[in-house]
Amino acid sequence: MFIIDNLLIWLAEKLQEIAEREVTDESKLKEELLNVRTLYETDQLSEEEYTKREDEILKRLEDIRKEKVRKLASSNLL
Repeated sequence: MFIIDNLLIWLAEKLQEIAEREVTDESKLKEELLNVRTLYETDQLSEEEYTKREDEILKRLEDIRKEKVRKLASSNLL
């Protein structure tokens, strides 16, 4: 029973690590930003839609960076 419990705990920790990496991956957002810019420059997005989507992506990038700084600061306090 302890082996199964340990395996489940290990699996949950790994899934959490993977999910956290996905959520905090700036490269995907930068790629999305580039794609939105390309759509705008090729007249596939209006300026209004481009601005809206750009703002959303930049906000998410800012949130990720703030969270990374917060985690770094809290780990330095330990």
